Amino acid sequence: MKLIPIILFHLACYTTAQEITPTDPKATALEKIFSSIGDKQFPTALDAAKKIGLHPQVLLEVEFLHNVDQRNDKAIAAMAPKFIAMSAKFNADNSEVFSLKEDWVAVAHYTQALAALEKNDKNGFKKHITEAFWLSPKQAQAFAPHIDQLRLNETMARVTLDPNRALKEQETRKEIKLGEILANRKAVVFHFWSPMSQEVQINMPDFILTSQACDDQNIGVASILVGKYPGIIQDAETLRKEDAAKATCDWLTDSEKDSLSNTLRISEIPTMVIVSPNGKILFNGNPSNSSFWNTLKKVAPDFKRPNNSEHTDTGNPQLNDRKKTDP
Repeated sequence: MKLIPIILFHLACYTTAQEITPTDPKATALEKIFSSIGDKQFPTALDAAKKIGLHPQVLLEVEFLHNVDQRNDKAIAAMAPKFIAMSAKFNADNSEVFSLKEDWVAVAHYTQALAALEKNDKNGFKKHITEAFWLSPKQAQAFAPHIDQLRLNETMARVTLDPNRALKEQETRKEIKLGEILANRKAVVFHFWSPMSQEVQINMPDFILTSQACDDQNIGVASILVGKYPGIIQDAETLRKEDAAKATCDWLTDSEKDSLSNTLRISEIPTMVIVSPNGKILFNGNPSNSSFWNTLKKVAPDFKRPNNSEHTDTGNPQLNDRKKTDP
């Protein structure tokens, strides 16, 4: 079983309580906006912070952290012009996040790298992501996944799944072919999971709601158990026992040889793969990625993302440390 933790930006998040002056409106707005990162109330807090007159640099920083937390690459890419414009007048004294200008400029290149990806500009992406690495190597774990994702996408573009490939039902061990799963569906979502994954355990209620929302739009869902250790079937049955009836999906196990997880280069759990009726790969990645939901929306324009799935992913960026820890 391959489990690679998702580690993104270890940027700072917020100030300590001792640094806050309750009677200071700007300090209150600052506290509110940082505490609302990743929350539905963030846009409201951001508007309030703008009206109260928080420094534009701080507003841009916190908006960036929010988009990182939401894994909204499209929104991060759209921030590139603002970061470029602000880079010339960056002042560490005004920052709530960045200790060094190099870190700020690295993020500016990072946003440009994602903007290049949006345009399918591989050379532009390589140029800016390389510069981001050079300027802020400590953020390598934030930059590297995008390189991996680009290579994965290029590989997936060459993959067409064989409808005669066989999997087995988790409970009955009965064989079922991919063609049967894909038949008469707009698309099928393959959910690769393991009972060993804490993220899977925590987000099982979200998965159930997602499977129901997909089924409403004639998008199939197949949950594929990954792993070979003794007793994995029993562990999986125990974990899903109460939820099996609620989830509108097929519960399957991967084949032992020439596994589907290897074909699709599954390297972290959970992973969602959206497959077209003709076996082409439309998406391959973590379900917290906004591209997953955007792809479902393209497949079925009336698809609505379940509310429970908005912000419960434990693999989201960790934003628990603050800015500089200067001696």
